[in-house]
Amino acid sequence: MKILNKKIYRDVKLNLSQFITIFLMVFLAIFVFAGIHAYMDGMQVSGDNFYEQNNLQDIWLTGENFSKEDLEKVKETANVKDAERQLTITTTLDGFDDVTLETNFIESNNISKMYIVDGEEFDKEKSGVWLDSYLAKNLDLKVGDEITFTYQTYKITEKIVGLVNTPDHVYSIKSDNEIFPTHENYGYIYLSINEFPEDYDVFNSIIVDVEDTTKINETKSDLENNIESALAVTDRESSVSYSGYNSEIEEGTTFSGVFTILFLFIAILSVITTMNRFVRKQRMQIGTLKALGIKRKRIIRHYVSYGFWISLIASISGLIIGELTLGKFFLNMEMGYFEIPTYDTVLLPIVYIVAMAVVVIITFVTYLSCKKVLKEPASEALRLEIPKVKKTKFDLTTKGILKKASFSTKWNLRDMARNKARTSMAIVGIVGCTMLIVCAFGLLDSMNAYLDWEFDEICNFEYKLALESNYTNEEFNNLTSKYGNSTSQTLGIEIKNKDTKETNIITVNDSNNKLRYTDHNKDYIELNSDGVYITEKLSKTLNLNVGDEITWHIFGDDNWYTTKIVGLNRDPQSQQLNMTREYYESLGLTYHADSIYTDENLRGTKELDGVETIQSIDSLKSGMQSMLGTMKTVVVLLIIVSVILGFVIIYNLGILSFTEKQYQFATLKVLGFKDNQIKKIFIKQNTWITVIAIVLGLPLGFFMTDFIFKSALGDSYDFNAEIKIISYMYAIIGTLIVSFVVNKVLAKKVKTIDMVTSLKGNE
Repeated sequence: MKILNKKIYRDVKLNLSQFITIFLMVFLAIFVFAGIHAYMDGMQVSGDNFYEQNNLQDIWLTGENFSKEDLEKVKETANVKDAERQLTITTTLDGFDDVTLETNFIESNNISKMYIVDGEEFDKEKSGVWLDSYLAKNLDLKVGDEITFTYQTYKITEKIVGLVNTPDHVYSIKSDNEIFPTHENYGYIYLSINEFPEDYDVFNSIIVDVEDTTKINETKSDLENNIESALAVTDRESSVSYSGYNSEIEEGTTFSGVFTILFLFIAILSVITTMNRFVRKQRMQIGTLKALGIKRKRIIRHYVSYGFWISLIASISGLIIGELTLGKFFLNMEMGYFEIPTYDTVLLPIVYIVAMAVVVIITFVTYLSCKKVLKEPASEALRLEIPKVKKTKFDLTTKGILKKASFSTKWNLRDMARNKARTSMAIVGIVGCTMLIVCAFGLLDSMNAYLDWEFDEICNFEYKLALESNYTNEEFNNLTSKYGNSTSQTLGIEIKNKDTKETNIITVNDSNNKLRYTDHNKDYIELNSDGVYITEKLSKTLNLNVGDEITWHIFGDDNWYTTKIVGLNRDPQSQQLNMTREYYESLGLTYHADSIYTDENLRGTKELDGVETIQSIDSLKSGMQSMLGTMKTVVVLLIIVSVILGFVIIYNLGILSFTEKQYQFATLKVLGFKDNQIKKIFIKQNTWITVIAIVLGLPLGFFMTDFIFKSALGDSYDFNAEIKIISYMYAIIGTLIVSFVVNKVLAKKVKTIDMVTSLKGNE
């Protein structure tokens, strides 16, 4: 009917602000949901495609020297599709400040194939070096340049013939103390084995591609038993690159899930309330349409179309713009750390399903609201709806302390009680926005607290010297005489946990308090030499406590050791076993330090005999600061969206409240109340709601932040939310400012009330 179409345009025009806020709430919710999913799912799909297309290895064998016979044995093992030997060493790049290279000499490249960004394909017969493209970009190196790198007494000069990415170096860090790579001081290169000096014919790793990944545990077991040269046999889950990248996706998925669910929840509830109020406000029009003989189904379709079309347009807009802007922005920022050469945002079916669910929910609620009004006779619907109020319901304002309360206080209490749904939705909406702001600042505070804990309390040194595996006694003695004898040894181990074996590490500490330990409350503890210590989170994972025994063995050593757990320590970054050198040697094991900790100034020192890498605590911190810079960008975006959503919700519910009160406000004007007095009544109620919401939102914001850190962080991390008082103040002030601005804008409408129209509306 043309008359109903005209009515749609007229209703939209008369209620334009409400329809705009409905559009914005649905749009923002879907925008955030689609944007974050597009980025997280884009990471997952892009990574999986890269692994598949470039044939990431399934198993790693590590040893001191694998012969051709060992390689053939590996290839003949059941379920093994292919295998390749590699020589992997650590070198330093000459001509640059503190740049370390993981240098790989290979015979072929059918497994973990190089993705050529620029230059030539790999060929064993070609001379030259294939360089990490991310490192090359930061060092301004290109194909055709010559580089020189040093290993012990060898200096090798090669021309760059290719810039590459490989699937087993998606996430590569210089040290276990780092979290995110910077691609400025660490990278990797590949060369043909023909380029290595002939007098050093050693392969220390074999990479394996299997036929059936469901049988990978059996294959690992066969390789462990058949290849005597193998010190360790691990799979993808133990790979720093593979697990690091996937952990980031898992953490991001949990992290984003919490925020997007909250956004959707707040927005949907607010829109539902608004649409319900809009339909209720149209009672007389619905009654008129019924009186004119328009069929019930036609009236329902007419009103349902409001909710359907506005939510559909908002959802489609949110999907498109969310993926193209928010999704691509976050993905590009994240991929600055991870080496995936080709990537793009992806919207999986779940995103479209959720978007459609939002449209269906809003449409259905509009239908229910309309259906409820249509049940009333036309004569009743043509009258203004009078609230059903029981006198005894408001005894609170006539007794006790509230008996002497001001008129505005009593009036607002009664109005809030009559309109519980509107009041509750306003509180829920503002609580949600307060939670988001608290959480945004809390994420930053918690990460700063983590940095202080890790690098100022646990790491009590200025430089860490990672020693070469084959250093001589003379080199070691020279180093300890110059830089002190604070050392440690880190060993790869397997832990026997019931019927399964789990890969982990054990640190043997002889650092003279340079490498410290803390308890649950971050207080320092000293390790005793009568057993092993495990971290709190690992103890929960393994279901072990102090006094229990733990069984483990070192990779390359068939002897299993059963040791008593004598204490728990808490570490924010690494969940492992720890023991003193004295206890380690009491087990009959030989201590062989692999790290030296010192406070001597080594700035500018690039090479030391017997030292593989030199790392300063400042360089470790700078890498983390880079990651915090990224987080600050996320925090700013989160705050902006939260403030916009908060503004829209407060304005929307405020305009609903004002519209419903026009009759009462007009009556107050007739009774002699001035505009300023009525404004104060209106603002007072909204201020109460805001204050109540803030009181509820602050602790809920903390619990939300704490939940994110407990559930989103990977198995290696263990720290809680720590939020500073100033962050709570930011959330309080920010919410109050938004509320104050909206209330001031809405309060001006008091002057525009048409008293004749408002008071005669019920006649």
